[in-house]
Amino acid sequence: MLNGRKIISLCTTRLNDIDNVRYIIKLNDEIKKLDASLFIYNVNTDLYWSDENIRAESAVFGLIDFDITDVVILMYERIKNETISDQIIRKAQSHNVPVIMVDGKREGCINICFNYKKGFEEVVRHVIEHHHVKKPHFLGGFKNNVFSDERMEVFKQVIEENGIKFTEDMVSYGNFWAKPARDAIEVLLAKGNIPDAIICANDIMAINVSAVLFDHGYKVPDDIIVTGFDGIDEINLSIPRMTSSYCGAASVVPSMLNALTDIFERNITTGEYYVEPVLVINNSCGCDILNEDIRNGILRSFNDRFYRYQDDNMVLNAVAESMQSCNDIVDCACKLFTGTIRDTTCVINKDCIECNKNYFAGNSKMEFSDEMFVFFDSNLKTFKQRLFKRKEIIPNVDELIKKGNPLIFNVISYMNVPLGYICFHFTDYDIVDFCKIPQIVNTIGSGLGGFVNLEYQHYLTARIEKMYKYDSLTGLYNRISFNNEFERRKREFADEKIPITVMLVDLDGLKYINDNFGHGAGDNAIRTVAKALMDSVPDDAICVRFGGDEMLAVIIGDCDPDMIKDEINQRLDRYNVKEGKTYLISASMGIYQTDSTQNTDFEFLVKETDEDMYAEKLAKHRNRSE
Repeated sequence: MLNGRKIISLCTTRLNDIDNVRYIIKLNDEIKKLDASLFIYNVNTDLYWSDENIRAESAVFGLIDFDITDVVILMYERIKNETISDQIIRKAQSHNVPVIMVDGKREGCINICFNYKKGFEEVVRHVIEHHHVKKPHFLGGFKNNVFSDERMEVFKQVIEENGIKFTEDMVSYGNFWAKPARDAIEVLLAKGNIPDAIICANDIMAINVSAVLFDHGYKVPDDIIVTGFDGIDEINLSIPRMTSSYCGAASVVPSMLNALTDIFERNITTGEYYVEPVLVINNSCGCDILNEDIRNGILRSFNDRFYRYQDDNMVLNAVAESMQSCNDIVDCACKLFTGTIRDTTCVINKDCIECNKNYFAGNSKMEFSDEMFVFFDSNLKTFKQRLFKRKEIIPNVDELIKKGNPLIFNVISYMNVPLGYICFHFTDYDIVDFCKIPQIVNTIGSGLGGFVNLEYQHYLTARIEKMYKYDSLTGLYNRISFNNEFERRKREFADEKIPITVMLVDLDGLKYINDNFGHGAGDNAIRTVAKALMDSVPDDAICVRFGGDEMLAVIIGDCDPDMIKDEINQRLDRYNVKEGKTYLISASMGIYQTDSTQNTDFEFLVKETDEDMYAEKLAKHRNRSE
C-alpha cells in the first residue's frame, strides 16, 4: 500500500493500442471503487517470444516496487516473453504479492483465460452450419504454435462433425501477420484448388486474405467467405466488414474485478477465471448485418487519432531536434514545455548529467540506479531539477494518486540503453492521450539521448583541445599554443603603447633531484614551480613551458614583478614546509620589462629575461659555495 491506498501494478505492452486503452480506462474506473490506484508498466513495442528481442524498454518492469504493490496484473499474451514474465512472477511471489495472469496460465497465480476454443468454434460453426460451406480452408498462425494448433483442431472437429473429411491440404500458415498471410493465399490460389471459405486464425490475416482475393478478381463473400478471429477495430473498416469473434482486453474487466475481490476480501491467490469471446457477425460471411453506427464511430476515432498524430508528430520532431543542440540540461528540459506534452514527469539516471564519461559505451545494464535525477516535470510551478531517490517513484506521487488516475511508466532509452523513465499522470484524458504515448517517449529518448551523446563529444573535443594547447605535466601553454595566443594579444594592442613584463622561472637543481630521488620527484618539482607561477601572476597572464625546467610568463599591462617574484618564492617555501620532503624546491627568476612598441619577438624576450635569471642563479651558486 501507499499512503493508505492499495497499489495494483499492471504489466503490459502497446498501451497505445485502442483496445488496450479501452481496457485501462474501464479497469481504472472500477479499481477506484476498491480504494486502489493503478500503476501501469508499459513497453511500446512487441517483445515477442525470443530473448533476442528484449530491448531496453523492458527495464520498465524493474521499476515495480514490490514493497508497496498489493497485486501484480500480468498481461501475458501482450508481453509474450517467457523470461520477462517469469522474472516478474518470481519477484512478486518472493514478496508474497499475488499475481493475476491474463491470457496465460502459471502455477501459483490467478489465471484469467479467454475460452478461445469455444469462441473459434462459434465462428467455424457459423460458417459451416449456417452458410453450409462444403470446401473450407483453414489459415493458421505459426505452425506448432499452441493457439494455431488449437484452432486447427477445432476446425477439423467441426467440419468432420458436418460430414466434411479433413485433409492436410485444407491448412495453410500465415504466421498471424499480413505478408505471410498474403503469401500463403497466393500459393493456395496458384494451386487452383479454390475453397469456398477461408477461416483465419486472426483478423489481420483475414483482412489481408480478402485483399488478395479481391486482387485476383474474387468477391468476398459471394465467391469465397472469409472470417477472422480477435475482434480488432479494423474488422469494421475493412471491405467487406469482417466476421470475427471479440476477444478484446476490455472484456476481461468483470473477471478481473472478481479476482481482485477474491484477493482483497477472501485472501484467495490462486484459481482460474474464464472469459467467453463474443461472436461478431459482419458481411464477410454473407450475413447482411449493418453496423454503421459502430463503423462510423470507429472511423471517427481513427480519423481523430490520425490527424492529431500528424500534427503532434511535427511538433515532437522539432522538440527532439532542438533538445540535442541545447547548451545545458536545464535548457534541454525546457524544450519539452509544449502543449503536446502534458501531465508528464521524467526521471533519469544520474550518470546522464555527467558529461565526462561515455554513458552508452558498455552500458548494457537494463536497470536504474537508486539515486536518480528529476529531468522534467510538466508542472512548471513545482518543477525543479534535482537528485531524487528512485524509491520515491516520482515527485508529488501522493497528490497524484489521490486524483484516482493511473500512473503510466515507460522507459526512456537511446541506442538501446535506458536513460531513465517517464511517468504519464493524465488528469483529464481521452483515447488520443494514450495513443500518443509512444511518440512522446521516442521524442524524449532521441532528444535527451542525442543531448547526452553530444555533451560527451563536446567533453572529448575540449580534452583534445587541451591536450593540443597545454603541456600535459604543468598545465601551461605549450610553445605552439603560446605563440598563437601571444600573437593574438599583440594584434589587439597593435596601435597602443602597453607595458609588457616577461618573467622567466627556472627550477633549481633538477638534475640533483632526478639523480637522487627519481624522475617522478623531478616531475613533481617542475609541476610545483609551474603551479606557483600560475597562482602568482594575474589571471590574464600567458604562461608557457618552453624547456624541460624553464617556464615563462608574459604579463600585458601594469604589474609589480618584484611582488610577483616574492609571491612565487613564498608559495614554494610554504610547499616545502608542508610537504617536508628530503629535497627543497626553489627557482631562479629573471625579469624583463618593455612595451608593445618595442621588439616583442619571443626569442628576443627569452634572451633578455634569461640574462637576468642566469645572474640570479649564479648569485645563488656563489652563496652556496661561500
